[in-house]
Amino acid sequence: MRRILAAFAVALAVALMAGLGQGGAGLLRDGRAAADTDRPVTRTTGADAASVGLRTVSFNMCGGQCNDGETVHLEQVATKIGAFQPHLLMLQEVCWSQHQWFKARYAGTYEFGFTPMLTTYTGCGVSDCSVNADSDPANDDKRCWFGQVVAARGALSNPDEIALGGERHQINQKDVGGPITPVRPERKFAALCYDAALADLPGRVVKGCSVHLRAFHDDALVNLRARTAQAARLASDLDGDIAAGKVVVVAGDFNSTPENGNSRVPRRSPTMNAFYRPETQPGGGWGVFYEADQSDQRMWGFPDEGPCTPTSPQPTGCRSGERTVTDDDFVEAEAPAEDAVEGTKYDYIFYSELTSPTKISGDPSYLFLKDAAGRNVKNPDGTDKRFSDHAFYQAVGQVSTS
Repeated sequence: MRRILAAFAVALAVALMAGLGQGGAGLLRDGRAAADTDRPVTRTTGADAASVGLRTVSFNMCGGQCNDGETVHLEQVATKIGAFQPHLLMLQEVCWSQHQWFKARYAGTYEFGFTPMLTTYTGCGVSDCSVNADSDPANDDKRCWFGQVVAARGALSNPDEIALGGERHQINQKDVGGPITPVRPERKFAALCYDAALADLPGRVVKGCSVHLRAFHDDALVNLRARTAQAARLASDLDGDIAAGKVVVVAGDFNSTPENGNSRVPRRSPTMNAFYRPETQPGGGWGVFYEADQSDQRMWGFPDEGPCTPTSPQPTGCRSGERTVTDDDFVEAEAPAEDAVEGTKYDYIFYSELTSPTKISGDPSYLFLKDAAGRNVKNPDGTDKRFSDHAFYQAVGQVSTS
């Protein structure tokens, strides 16, 4: 597992002398103590008095498929939230029951917003969701709702649900080379955004967006093209907010690796180009955002393209980062070797601005289910059972207070 530098001055010096370091500049915690004792923290210095380390968490909870809408283990998520104290909390694949648990757990601390991606989803523990199949949402059983959450350690306002499209041509490939069948029930792909008033940034409006792009794969690459269009649509829609001076933070499950949206395509796809900046290597992009783990020089997927290496002028970011999804459960003792675990990066935290391209870092880690005695719950094969197939991804970006 990547070690984090203990002081911002050291991190900056390393970045200036040697380009981007392996694994990031370190987490900035605004002087807060580290809860994960194996992770030294970087602290804000006097030079940063006019800026704040804006803390963000993104977590695809797999709340239905992995947890059936149960809330019994959510206190483990709350422990991680309490240790990191994020300003913004963006969750995906959340059952309505879990959203309600978080609202009650953090009443008076965080404000929450929710939008359903599915309204007739039986995976959250309700066997019959037929009452939601009509056109009247007023009689819905919300226990069948499944979607995205935005929360802020402050007041939320101006809800903005950005439709990402894709409803007309949703498809799902059941087997490689098999029939292409319509997806039922139909998904609503959208980004849920709110303006947030944060006490640590009293002079700024922060807009947080929780995102889940199309999740399916097919040999005809329809879904790859759709995700590319969805990402571009979202980035374009947020241009006005950025122009108005808002700090925009976009986080969630993009279902695309940094340079390749589908494992069957032997080249970089344009899916993430709408967010990565032109100077980000390799390949650049046409975006205006900085990704939390962009200081990781390792490249994804194609060894012939090599790592992200300093150039002249050196890149200010890499299309890289630690894996945020693994294919199988693994033994917790092996977790420090995460980079050797089979998996990929689908989850991102993007900031529209920073005081410097070097002042951002990301840290994905996995949550393991615990029993009443605090021991890891085991799968039948002896591996440790994870809360979700996605990592709990936390990030800090230093932004100006004015």
